[in-house]
Amino acid sequence: MNYNHSGARRGKPKRMLDPSVGLASPAPVIPQSPYMYNQQVPVNGRSQSDYGFDVAEPPPPAYGFNTAPNFQPGYNNANELRQEAYVSPPPFATQLLAEPMVTNMAVQYGSALVGSGKQQLEKYVPVTALKYYFAVDTDYVVAKLALLFFPFTHKDWSIKYEQDSPLQPRYERNAPDMYIPTMAYLTYVVVAGLALGTQERFTPEQLGMLASSALAWGIIELVVYTITLYVMNMDTSLRTLDLLAYCGYKYVGINLALLTSLAFQRFGYYIVLVYFSISLAFFLVRSLKLRVIPEGHSSYSASGNKRRLYFILFVAALQPILMWWLSSHFVPSTAAA
Repeated sequence: MNYNHSGARRGKPKRMLDPSVGLASPAPVIPQSPYMYNQQVPVNGRSQSDYGFDVAEPPPPAYGFNTAPNFQPGYNNANELRQEAYVSPPPFATQLLAEPMVTNMAVQYGSALVGSGKQQLEKYVPVTALKYYFAVDTDYVVAKLALLFFPFTHKDWSIKYEQDSPLQPRYERNAPDMYIPTMAYLTYVVVAGLALGTQERFTPEQLGMLASSALAWGIIELVVYTITLYVMNMDTSLRTLDLLAYCGYKYVGINLALLTSLAFQRFGYYIVLVYFSISLAFFLVRSLKLRVIPEGHSSYSASGNKRRLYFILFVAALQPILMWWLSSHFVPSTAAA
C-alpha cells in the first residue's frame, strides 16, 4: 500500500513554544504615528541620529558654573555684550574733576589759551577794527546810500570824534563803513550772473570767477594806493580799511547800472554809469580831503598839499574806469539785443 504523504491531514500548523519566552517580561509597545516613517525610538534617554550613532548631550561645566553666554530669545545679546565690555572710568578721576580747585585751574588755563589765540589772530586780522566798520544800522545804510547818489547838497563832511576816537558809523554818516561795500560786492556777483543768464552765457563756474577777479582787482587797487602814499611820503590819517571802504562804494553804482541795462540796454547802462561816476568822484574828493589835507594843519607845506591833492584826484578818477572795466562786458550791444 502506497503511503501518500501529501494526503496527510491538513490543518493549522502546530506552534513550537520556547521555554524561555514566558520568563521574560513583554516588551512595551510604543505607538507610532501613522504620519511618520522611520520614527526613532529613544534609547536610555538619548536620541539616535539618522546616521546610526548616538548624539550625546554636552558635558556639564567643569567648575559648577556656566561660562557660555545666556542667549535668550527676544533679548539683544549684542548690546549686552557691548555694555559689559564698557569699562566705567575709575572713581578717582571723577572725584578729581569734581574738585573746585581743579575746575578753577582748568577754567583759568582755557581763558589764558583763548586770550593768546586772540592776540595771535589780532596780528593778522584786525577784529576790533572790523567791529567799528560794521557797526551800522538801517538808518545809517539809507542815509549813506542817499549821500552816495546825491552828495552835491551835503554841507558838513567832517567826522565827529569822542575821546580821541571817531564815532561809529551808526552815529556818524560821514564815517566810512565796510557793510555797504561788502553787500554791494556780493550783489555784484549775483547781478553779473543774472546779466549773463539773460544772454544765455551763464555757467555756474563763472560765479567763482567773477568773485575772484573782482577781489583781485580790489587788492591790486589797494596795493597801488598804499605804494603811492609811501612813495610820495605822505602822512595821513587814512587807514587801510578806510581806503578799502571808500573804494568799495563803486559796486553800488555798478549794480544799479547793470540792473538798468537789463531793461534799457547800453543806453540806460551808460546813463547810470556816467551819473554815478560823477557823484562818486565828488563824494570821494570831499571825504578824502579832510583825511588827507586836514584843515588848520600848519606842518603841511604848499608842495606837500599839492601832492596830497593829486593823490585825491587820482583815487577819484580811477573809480569810473574800474566801474566800466568790471561791468561793461556784461551788457549786450544794441545789435545783439
